[in-house]
Amino acid sequence: MNVVYKYQSTIPYSLHDMFVSKIEFIDNNIKFYFENGYIELKEPYKQVDGNIIIEDFDLDFSCVYFLSENGQYGDFKGKKMEFLDFIKNYNNFYFEVLNEMYGYNQVNYSGYLSLPDKENLIDICISIYYKGNIIYELKD
Repeated sequence: MNVVYKYQSTIPYSLHDMFVSKIEFIDNNIKFYFENGYIELKEPYKQVDGNIIIEDFDLDFSCVYFLSENGQYGDFKGKKMEFLDFIKNYNNFYFEVLNEMYGYNQVNYSGYLSLPDKENLIDICISIYYKGNIIYELKD
């Protein structure tokens, strides 16, 4: 007997190619501030202005992985950083989300980090474990 499973996402918005300009830790929640919002995943697929709040953020199981500089393949030396250390140490940046993955109480955003003192972009992955909701905070 074969059991076939195909995941069908119910997320209402896509973050692909959207820019995060700030991340805050507020009352055990994480807030992502987007430069130009995100894309609605129903026709006519319009771009909406807004931010995201991830509730009941778990500090013990969340981190940021620094991978290689953009475009490099092969061996590299990376770095794993606690999420709050990332927020404290990197407050002037742009993070372009290329991929977003959602699982049971987990979110992974991967993409390119742009820093003012670095010429090349850095591949990073933000790994988040949470126990609450993901709130798409739309601006009117």
